Amino acid sequence: MDYELPTDLYSSGDLLRGYDPTSKMGLAEAWDFRVFRQYVADGADNPATLDVRRKQADHDANISDALRRFLTQETPKLVGIMGGHELSRAEPAYATLARLARQLTEQGFMIVTGGGPGAMEAAHVGATFAGADDADFTAALFTLGKEPLLPVLDQLVTSDGGIAPGHETQFDDARRWINAALDARTRAPAKPSLSLGVPTWLYGQEPTTPFATHYAKFFLNSIREETLITNSRSGIVYARGSGGTMREIFEDAERNCYVPDAKSFTPMIFFDEDRYWQRDAEYDENGDPIPSKKGVKVDDTVRNLFSLARARKKDGAACLLKVRFTVDAKEIGDVLRLHSGIALQNLMFALADEPMKVSTSFLSRA
Repeated sequence: MDYELPTDLYSSGDLLRGYDPTSKMGLAEAWDFRVFRQYVADGADNPATLDVRRKQADHDANISDALRRFLTQETPKLVGIMGGHELSRAEPAYATLARLARQLTEQGFMIVTGGGPGAMEAAHVGATFAGADDADFTAALFTLGKEPLLPVLDQLVTSDGGIAPGHETQFDDARRWINAALDARTRAPAKPSLSLGVPTWLYGQEPTTPFATHYAKFFLNSIREETLITNSRSGIVYARGSGGTMREIFEDAERNCYVPDAKSFTPMIFFDEDRYWQRDAEYDENGDPIPSKKGVKVDDTVRNLFSLARARKKDGAACLLKVRFTVDAKEIGDVLRLHSGIALQNLMFALADEPMKVSTSFLSRA
């Protein structure tokens, strides 16, 4: 297959085109996974030829333009929810995050995530069931919990893009994981609230969650990450995560260090279930993390970073007020809502091709 040039953002139907929910190897025939196979055959994150680089760049440019048109039409108050792909559907933290996303969507925010499983999926589940009956939302979570974990799907594809032998069980487990999501989605309102997934084929072995209404899927992960951070203008909520989430935290922190004033500082909300972001993990005698004691302590680091930047800003203390470690939905909503005005203003300037008016377009390192 060749690389298609999209004219619009993707839907879950686009990504799952060709998927057979009754076939144990159904994932292998989904359009999304077939593109991933081509991506691998063409060198993955190190494209084999200039022609491949150009085709992937053209695709990503088209998706970026489709996203611009979508944002122009919807002018949303975008809130990013970042978090790890390993979060089980059966864990209380999954349901807690889904409830937060549901409440934020009902308050008029649009959720944007990296589009993958785990915490990202939980956020889109919440957005999907905004305005739905509590019973339907609870039933959907129960259905998802029957297939709690996406299996490890590494090395399913050979270097030439073929299906590696001996992985039928993983494909079948992935099929059941997808089918549980499709089953849960049948309980959603006929016209669910909008939400945006921004995945990448760098992690293309993982199925994209089918709960978002729109997808801006990229080949180049660096563009995808910048798209996530830049467009989450109303603020970002950080659920439990690992390396990818840490990257997003500090990319966000870099931008916030160099904004001109507290008004332009984007809220950073550490959704601190079980104080995950406020303690380091504890380990058992075998060196394995204790499940109930996982954590990555970033609170002191983040606060110290912004305290250093305070000296350059008269309102540096006000910046720190936008950094919260909490699971209080009302507190989170209040902080995001206070920033949403400047967020919408910056979005409108950006969409009107007036970048000099966007307070975060040109950041001073002075």
